[in-house]
Amino acid sequence: MPMTDRPLDRLDKRLLAELQVDARLSFAELGRRVGLSTPAAAERVRKLEDRGVLRGYRAELDSHSIGYPVTAFIRLYVPTEHYAKVLSIIEGMPEVREAHHVTGDASFVLKVVAASLAALETLISSFDSYGGTETSVVLSTRLATRGLPINLY
Repeated sequence: MPMTDRPLDRLDKRLLAELQVDARLSFAELGRRVGLSTPAAAERVRKLEDRGVLRGYRAELDSHSIGYPVTAFIRLYVPTEHYAKVLSIIEGMPEVREAHHVTGDASFVLKVVAASLAALETLISSFDSYGGTETSVVLSTRLATRGLPINLY
């Protein structure tokens, strides 16, 4: 959750929009694109990081190319008293790419990758003692993760 002390202004939004397109931009290039000096761009980015608006920079890998050709969504139906243990299991599984506590019948929705269907089955079975699961295997991805829309006005 961002720790904002003030709303984002137009320059902040422009910086964020540029960084979503290419997080590897130098501060000099970033500043040039939004009309700031290099030090001013660096300072603005640092403040966005400090406020928690800009949470990180990372390399985006293709899971298939590095040995995880199976992607699935797992809905966990877990009684409240098992939440802590289930969260501990989730945190220890690098195959879990996302974990969301949700409304509705399910308690959690996980996005996972696996090396095979057998590996996915083993991962799913980790939750058997804590509640039910329902799994959907991804056949194809029509829209991958993309940047957030930023209203510049």
